[in-house]
This record gives sequence, C-alpha cells and structure tokens, in this order.
Amino acid sequence: MTIRLKQNTMENKKMNETIADISYIAGCRRYYSGDSRIDMSVFINWAKEFEEMNKNEVWENRDYMLEIELFANQKINTAKMK
Repeated sequence: MTIRLKQNTMENKKMNETIADISYIAGCRRYYSGDSRIDMSVFINWAKEFEEMNKNEVWENRDYMLEIELFANQKINTAKMK
C-alpha cells in the first residue's frame, strides 16, 4: 500500500509539472482560445498525451525542457490553425 501511494504521488507530481510547463509555454505564446476553462482542459489532455508518449523515457538521456517546449509549441501551432 505504501509503495502504491508513493508511486501515485510521484506520478501526480510529474503530471502537475507537465501541466504547469505546458501552461507556462502557452502563456508565453499568448495562447488563448477565448475560454480559459476549455484551455485548461486542453492543457491537461496535452500533458496526459506527453506523459503517455514518454512514460518509459529516461530524462538523463534527453533534455526534458527542450522536448516539452517542442511538444507544446507543436500543439499550440496546430490548435491555432483550427
């Protein structure tokens, strides 16, 4: 039980950091759809997608900040085209 709680806590921390990073990048890019609740839902979904794509990644081998910026910028560019 304790191991599971620690794993959930670590997973939540990673997800929260990913959501925060994506939200920060979107803010820097002045991304706004016109509805902040929709935007937050979108950022959460993007974070889930990023975490799923990188669930087995060893970040010591790659630059996390570079990867999250590339991912978020691609998502923002695609969203703005719609």
